[in-house]
Order: sequence, then C-alpha cells, then structure tokens
Amino acid sequence: MAEEERVEPTLDPNAAAPQAAVAAPAGGHDSEEEAPKPKGKGKLLIIVALVVLIAGGVGGYMYMKHSAEEKHRLEEEAKRPENILKKQLMERKENAPPIYIPLDEMVVNLPGRGGEHYLQTKIVLRTNDSSTEGKIKNFMPVIRDKIITVLSSRQMQELATVEGKVMMAREIALVINSIIAPQLTAIYVLQQQPGTADMQNLERIGAVPKETSSGQKITGEAARAAAEFWNVTEMDLPVQAVLFSSFVMQ
Repeated sequence: MAEEERVEPTLDPNAAAPQAAVAAPAGGHDSEEEAPKPKGKGKLLIIVALVVLIAGGVGGYMYMKHSAEEKHRLEEEAKRPENILKKQLMERKENAPPIYIPLDEMVVNLPGRGGEHYLQTKIVLRTNDSSTEGKIKNFMPVIRDKIITVLSSRQMQELATVEGKVMMAREIALVINSIIAPQLTAIYVLQQQPGTADMQNLERIGAVPKETSSGQKITGEAARAAAEFWNVTEMDLPVQAVLFSSFVMQ
C-alpha cells in the first residue's frame, strides 16, 4: 500500500502576513481622540460685543440729547426778566467798599422869581459795583442830558432847601439807573408805590424806564411778579447815591 504523500504547506513570500486582531478596550474610545470643540462660541461673543456697542451708543445719544435739552432749558430760564434781576442782585457785592465816580461840572439855567438864575454844580456818584463806572462812561452823553433836564426842572426856591436838594439827588440817581439798569429800576419804582403826581414827575424826567436795554417792553405783570420775590432797595441799584461836591446858585 502506497504511503500517503505528506504535503508540507509552503509560505508564499509575497503573501501578506496575517494581522492580529486588536481588541478595542471595552467601554471606551481611543485615548488619543480629541474632544469635540464647542460650536457657536465665537458667534456668541460677537453678538454680545454688538449688543454692548449698540447699548453704549444709544445711551450716549440719550445722554447728549438730555444734556442739550437741559442746556436749552437753562438758557431760556436765564432770559426770564425775574431771573435777570435775580442774577443782578446776586452779583452785587454786599460788603464791597464804596466807589465814587465824579462827573464833570454842570451849569444850567434855573427858573425863579426875579429873573433868570443859574446853578453851577459838581456831582459825584456812589456805587459798590466796579462795572458801574464803565456803564456810565458808555452812556455819558445820555446821562448828562437827563441830569440837565432834572436840574433845570427845579425852581431856585426849591433847591434852596435841604429837602429840595435831597429830592433832586434821588431823582438824578433814578434817571441814571433807569439808563444803565432799566429793569431793576422799574421794579424799585413800583415797590416804592409813588403817588400819581410823583409818578407823573418821574415819567416826565425819564426816571421810569419803558424798555429794557434789549428793546423788550417791561410789562407791569412781569415787573410786579419780580417785585413779589425781591425787595429792591436803593442799595441794590447800580448808583446808590448822588452827592454834590459843589453847589452854587445865583
């Protein structure tokens, strides 16, 4: 009986080597696998930045708008007659030393018994506001004309008395103040409650201003409204007193 021929397996050198199966670790992933990145994080940051910028812009606009409206309101309030007067009174220095402003000598004719007479006088104005002198210089031609009107409206017999001189000095002060501070002077005159005859005389010599320096009418309503809040005295007026350094009548 022939022996069975034993065939030994031959290895093909070109055949691929069998690969060993690699068992994956149970219950887990490859340790070298990267964790997934969170999606949309960059977009969220951009949205937040835009919201902040828009909110800041709106806030800035509203602030600027409010500031402009407040500025306009304050400007309009400052233009009100009573607030102008209040500012003038607040700016006046209570304890400021007096300032004396001499005017040039004046000579006027006086009506009186026994023919024509004349008055030769030197006037000194008292104030405590340094800006008053500049205002007087600016209006000097008008002021001199008004003073001459007051001086020549008096009888010689009136000016021969102390009372006559005091009254004329007050009228001159009112005339000057009505030129350089018309609103304040109007309030002062109303508070003094002059009689009809006195008011007519003040109007005649121009001691009661009809218009402000800006050309706006001083209404009785506005003047009385301001008079309710401030008690204006002679010391509140720019020219507080009129003094005579020389007074000669012939």
